Amino acid sequence: MSGSVTPARRPREEDDSDIEDFEPSVDGEGSARSTGRKRARVGDDYGEEDANDDSESERGSLLPDSFRRSPKTTGRGVDLLNTRSTAQKHQPGSIVRVTLTNFVTYTKAEFHPGPNLNMIIGPNGTGKSTLVCAICLGLGWGTVHLGRAKDLGEFVKHGAKRAEIEIELAKDPARHEDNPVITTRITKDGNKAEFAIDQKKSNKKGVQQLARSFSIQVDNLCQFLPQDRVVEFAGLSPEALLVHTQRAAAPEHMSEWHDSLKDMRKEQRSQQQEQQKLLESLKQDEGRQRLQEADVIRMRERSELQQRQATLEKLRPFPKYAAAVARHLEAKNRKKEAERELRRLEARLQPNLHAVQAKEAYHERVGKVVSLRQRLAQRQEGTVSDNRKKIVEISEKIDDCTNEIQTEKQNNKAVHEKANRLKREISALQRHMENPPEPFDPAEMNERNRELTRRIREITDGGREIQEEIRNLNGQARQRQTIVEQCQKDRESLQSQAGQQANKLRQVSRDAAVAWDWIQTHRDQFKGEVYGPPIIECTMKDSRNASAVESVVQDGEKLAFTVTTQEDFDMLNRQLYTTMKLSKINIRASIHALSTFDPPLRSDDLRQYGLECWVVDLIEGPDAVLAMLCDNSRLHQTAFTARDITDAQYEALKRTSLSSWVTASNTYQIARRREYGEQATSTRVNPLKPARYFTDAPVDRQHEDELNAREREAKGEIGEIRQKHEELKTEGTGYKERLNQLREEQKRITEEKEVKQRQHSEFNGLPAKEQRAQEQLRNAQQQIDGSLERRRRIVERGDNLTVSKGQLVLDYANSVEALRGLHVQLYEAEILQLEAKSDLDQLQAQHAEEQRLLQERTDEVAQLTEVSRTLLEAGRRLQVDCRGIGEDLNDAGHEVLNEVVTEGKWTEDQLETEIESVTTRIQLTSGNGNQNTIREFEERASRIETKCAKLRDIEAHLRDLFNRIEELRGKWEPKLDELVAQISEAFAENFTRIQSAGEVAVHKDDDFEQWAIQIKVKFRENEQLSVLDSHRQSGGERAVSTIFYLMALQSLARAPFRVVDEINQGMDPRNERLVHSRMVEIACAEHTSQYFLITPKLLNGLTYHPNMKVHCIASGEYMPSDHRELDFAALAQKALAVRRGGNVEVAG
Repeated sequence: MSGSVTPARRPREEDDSDIEDFEPSVDGEGSARSTGRKRARVGDDYGEEDANDDSESERGSLLPDSFRRSPKTTGRGVDLLNTRSTAQKHQPGSIVRVTLTNFVTYTKAEFHPGPNLNMIIGPNGTGKSTLVCAICLGLGWGTVHLGRAKDLGEFVKHGAKRAEIEIELAKDPARHEDNPVITTRITKDGNKAEFAIDQKKSNKKGVQQLARSFSIQVDNLCQFLPQDRVVEFAGLSPEALLVHTQRAAAPEHMSEWHDSLKDMRKEQRSQQQEQQKLLESLKQDEGRQRLQEADVIRMRERSELQQRQATLEKLRPFPKYAAAVARHLEAKNRKKEAERELRRLEARLQPNLHAVQAKEAYHERVGKVVSLRQRLAQRQEGTVSDNRKKIVEISEKIDDCTNEIQTEKQNNKAVHEKANRLKREISALQRHMENPPEPFDPAEMNERNRELTRRIREITDGGREIQEEIRNLNGQARQRQTIVEQCQKDRESLQSQAGQQANKLRQVSRDAAVAWDWIQTHRDQFKGEVYGPPIIECTMKDSRNASAVESVVQDGEKLAFTVTTQEDFDMLNRQLYTTMKLSKINIRASIHALSTFDPPLRSDDLRQYGLECWVVDLIEGPDAVLAMLCDNSRLHQTAFTARDITDAQYEALKRTSLSSWVTASNTYQIARRREYGEQATSTRVNPLKPARYFTDAPVDRQHEDELNAREREAKGEIGEIRQKHEELKTEGTGYKERLNQLREEQKRITEEKEVKQRQHSEFNGLPAKEQRAQEQLRNAQQQIDGSLERRRRIVERGDNLTVSKGQLVLDYANSVEALRGLHVQLYEAEILQLEAKSDLDQLQAQHAEEQRLLQERTDEVAQLTEVSRTLLEAGRRLQVDCRGIGEDLNDAGHEVLNEVVTEGKWTEDQLETEIESVTTRIQLTSGNGNQNTIREFEERASRIETKCAKLRDIEAHLRDLFNRIEELRGKWEPKLDELVAQISEAFAENFTRIQSAGEVAVHKDDDFEQWAIQIKVKFRENEQLSVLDSHRQSGGERAVSTIFYLMALQSLARAPFRVVDEINQGMDPRNERLVHSRMVEIACAEHTSQYFLITPKLLNGLTYHPNMKVHCIASGEYMPSDHRELDFAALAQKALAVRRGGNVEVAG
């Protein structure tokens, strides 16, 4: 038997002794391994071992019959163990080796799968599915494809930090020289995974690219079906099964074609929906266009007239421009005539002008000489003035010296007087020092003062206590007076309707009465209006209807407070429930206005059913309170009548939407069940109860007596308080008089002490004053000694200044003489200037008249030039306006412009006449049309054109999509049919082997999203083929169908290996044997892909094939500590030897 046996998982011991290699290889953790020679590969020595077996009979008691006979040759006794298997090679991409380190429960394990069917068997929890997890994660796919733990770190063995997966894939000779080896290292901290290919660092994307290059699809349930996703595969929809089947068995471009067809079909339907919407919208627009066409024609005629009127209004500048051009030409001709006349005058007056100009030049030259001599005279006058100023300045300095001498004499006199005064002060100080003041004891006076202070404090404290008692008495008196006033107010309130209702509220709910009192006292704390219970705020319009109202209004709403803002609701809720600890309180928020509560029927409709009004019409009160009652008790939806209704009226009411009403004696409520038809109604009738709340309540005499007793008691206490107050007031007056006497005594002692202290302080300061006076006397004597020296220096400086003044006087006399000569020369030049001015005046007088005539002509030319310029500028402005108007005009406007300017050359009056004519025609064509009609008509026409163009584009796109879909479907559908036919043939063959029937077909639909794999099966002869689902077939039958479908893909699959984990768990023994036999037959055939079947249990006598490889996994707490004690290969050999009657020694 060729297979691998995996003993218990535990750490491999480095010093394990060599174990002799048996023909069945031992893989995995703790496997027997010789350090001296390489372990034999599975299947290499299979024939040699068979030659040593004794006979078939000796093996028969140990091995099941299915190990020797195939299902097709049962009875003929063909020994499969003696049949040499054809040496199979691993297909490119199939798994050659898997090595695990610290992965899940494995410390160290190594698997060598065979190229065909690999059966992984062992009890539950031994680690079979761990191999499946290792294949998935080791090939770069994530935990989501396993259905187990989501974090990579959870796959690291407990106590370890890292795990390693090493997968060796069979090489593709066309691309690889050696088998690719993928290494995956998982770090628990951070849930990180590192990848390497052939010991070269890579990443997850690179590993997946290598896997996909071998057509490995771990994310395809048709190829890779782990234990925790079996249910998911069984629950795949037929549409999803088609997708997975194509990915597993068809070329990759078929899945791409299918996705393209689905996308194009979605786009086609979207375009068709848009086309239909456009057609409907276009039909509506065209209908509206036809309806408005007549109005639009009339409106267009009016619009054309309005456009002509607007154009004519715009063309007003054109006649003005023509008139301006004519006026400018006339002014230009007049200017030219005036210029010719001016030139004639200038030619006649030119000689006289030259004479005047020559005399003006002579007068100008004489004036320059006068100006020069004036400047020289002015400069000399400046020199004379400077000399005079210097004389004045030095005279002032001499006067300053005289003043300084006088000041020094005065200061010397003052110093002498100060010295005499200081001498007298020193004599007086010395006399005072000889007479000291009387001595006194300050400590004794301080002690007397402290004693007085203590007594003042005692009296003050006593007076303060009296004042405090008086204040307390005043507070008590005010409290009693408040009680008296409140009692009087409550007694008056008892006589009013509101007071009676408040009294009734107090009788019904003490908590509600306390809350209402608090609300009335603290209304300033609310942002909106807050209302009391309806029994306080509302009154009956007719007291006879009180029972009807109370039958509709629930008890909670009768005593509920109504607020109009959410902030007030929250604040009142906290105050009443949390702060005041009140319990029997209801608060309602009235957010909606009363006008929003509409009755279900009109008032006129009510009367035909015998009803008079709505219950809300029976009471009066604030709108917010009535809105609250409508919102909570439906007063606006409950009708009322003061009479009883007839049976006919009752039956009629049942057919209306009205659900409740009140009569003179009963209340009616109808419940309707629309799902059971219009007749499915039930009516609840209750008799009216007498009114308790909305009635006139008599005055509570007991409460009134209590108020009177409280008032008398409070008035008596007020009298006692007033008597006590007078006593304390008299006692306080005595305290005040004693306090004033002590304060006067304290003041006298304090003043006496201050006088004596001041006298002693002054006497103690006399020596210092004498010393200061002596110092000031010495300073005064020094000032007297220095005064004579200062006066001598001042006299010397005055003499020097007097000598300098004499020299300046001489300089001043010389400069005055020079100034006189310059004035003589100036007077001569001025006389010449006067003569030249006289001659010039005579010439100018002669030339004045001629110049006046010339100036008149010049002014006339300038005036005409300005007029011409003004007219030209006005014409240019009008020209610019006309050009701007012409550029803004449309074709119709240009026609009007040509009519006005080019052809008619209209004047302003003609243009105005035409504008009035057009305005009259517009008025005659006015109608009921909307000014926006034409704009809407044109916009709709534009939309119609746009939609038509869009429809043409959509139709073209739909034709293109249809052709593309048909073309691609023509390529994809035949290949899909061919593929499914092959799958169906293999599927049917599998079912035939178990005496059942099955087929696989493609469910086709107009929507390519709905194309699906349709599996039909039949497990009993008297049945018809039926679609496989959870309603018709049992769990075992579905499991058989699932595995047969996967087996049908075996020969078609592009994947190099496939994994199925515990697919046989739901099968009965018969089906399991049949399925296993068929699986062995298919998976062990030549040129098929590698197959992994994981199962925790197997039946006895199952089919065996030499090309299959069985991996036995055993682990658990009862495994021996030494792996050599449990060697499946050695045990098998020993069992065979015992059956043959011999002994076999097993190493270790």
